[in-house]
Amino acid sequence: MFLSKFQNIKIKDFIRTLNPLWFMLPALFLMGLWTYWPLIKTVFYSFMEWNMLPSSTPEMVGFENYLRLFDHPDFGKALVNTLWYIIGMLPFAVIIPLILAIVTENMNTKAKNIYRTLFFLPMIMPPVTVAIIWRWLFHPSVGVINQALMGLGLIDQGINFLGSEPTALFSILLIAGWKMIGFSTLMFSAALTGVDKSYYEAADLDRTSKLRQTLTITLPLISPMVIYMIMLSILFTAQWTFVYINVLTLGGPASATTNVYYLMYVYGIKNFNAGMGSAAAILFFVLFGIIAIMINQINKRFAFYDN
Repeated sequence: MFLSKFQNIKIKDFIRTLNPLWFMLPALFLMGLWTYWPLIKTVFYSFMEWNMLPSSTPEMVGFENYLRLFDHPDFGKALVNTLWYIIGMLPFAVIIPLILAIVTENMNTKAKNIYRTLFFLPMIMPPVTVAIIWRWLFHPSVGVINQALMGLGLIDQGINFLGSEPTALFSILLIAGWKMIGFSTLMFSAALTGVDKSYYEAADLDRTSKLRQTLTITLPLISPMVIYMIMLSILFTAQWTFVYINVLTLGGPASATTNVYYLMYVYGIKNFNAGMGSAAAILFFVLFGIIAIMINQINKRFAFYDN
């Protein structure tokens, strides 16, 4: 009798601990359906040879897709370009927005809101529209940029920014970076609002310069956000630049602007090669996952939290 009551109490307590999970089930179901199930299918197709036609059947080829991927001439170029995009995006995603956020932080509320709205406007513009606008700005003959350079006497004839191998990659980087500045500025501004102002008051009493206050107070206190934006920039630069590559250069000239995302698009969508596209996706998923883990470890070790 006593044992039966004890068991009933234990069962009730166990059921009660599961109650929060019932509220999470819809979210877990949708996450599994739209995130993890496609990931599992991608892993599966990475070992298959399939052209995605309804009349064809996937054929198991093992690691052949991965081996062919490493032998592909555009694979190494895409990796190098992705690295250049990551390095080039860091000033637009971290350094410039951080400076803008710090400079506008001490302005009055109205001016601060106006400036930050102007910075954020490019972020809400559709990427395809942005690409078309910049295509006109970069036009070799009638583009505003070439007209301005020729008007200043810096060049004699228009530069084909998007069609020339030395300038195409930097042009794509400039477009993506210009669009990214507003978002990063907003994130850093949000981080700055959480900094305790009493630190600055104490520094003013000690007659500490503004530059020293920035280096010794502001940067350490918003270091978690700085590391977070660095991680976003590294992990999503290839994704942010994809639209502009696809609309403006198609990966050219001579694969000068292609990156890992565009390579996956070419394999999986343009060439109807589900196996190669999936293999590339899994390879970069693992690579960027390792990078994310490393950055999280750096964040735990070096980020400062004002508790």
